[in-house]
Formats: sequence, C-alpha cells, structure tokens
Amino acid sequence: MLRRCGFPADAQDEPSRRLEQTQLRQALSKALAELPPDYRTAIVLRYVEGLSTQQAAEIVGIGEAAFKSRPHQARLRVRAAIGDEALIDAGR
Repeated sequence: MLRRCGFPADAQDEPSRRLEQTQLRQALSKALAELPPDYRTAIVLRYVEGLSTQQAAEIVGIGEAAFKSRPHQARLRVRAAIGDEALIDAGR
C-alpha cells in the first residue's frame, strides 16, 4: 500500500496489523487479569511502576529471592495463556 506522497505505508497502519495488535492487547489484558494476585502485583510493581526487585520485595513484605520468582512465574503463565507465537508476531 502506498501513501499519496509515494512512500510505503507503515506496516502498523495496515488494518490487519492493527487488528492483530488489538487482539494481542485483549489477550494480554485477559491473561494478566487471570493471574493470581501475588503474580499480578509483582508484574505491576516491577514492569509498570519500574521498581527494583529490592523495592518491590519490601513493599510486598517478602525477601528478594522469594519475590524474584513471582514475575518470572507470571510471565510463564501469560505466555502459556496467549502463546509464544503471538508475542513473537507482535514484535514484528
């Protein structure tokens, strides 16, 4: 698809690509909502709020080693819920 100025359209502008991204966002939202609260909290503290493992562990009231497993387990569950292929395709 070409834009009027003769340059190729950005791949993200294609309707099929936008649909894929919308579906991925919906799948991610659902997968995150279905996580156990401890895992969801870990994801929010680390990746949304940007806290260090130490800071997040202190907030939750557990040791760093115990906290480290929570975001890892959460990521594994999200991948299982939506599939690795969807994540790979979304990055393209």
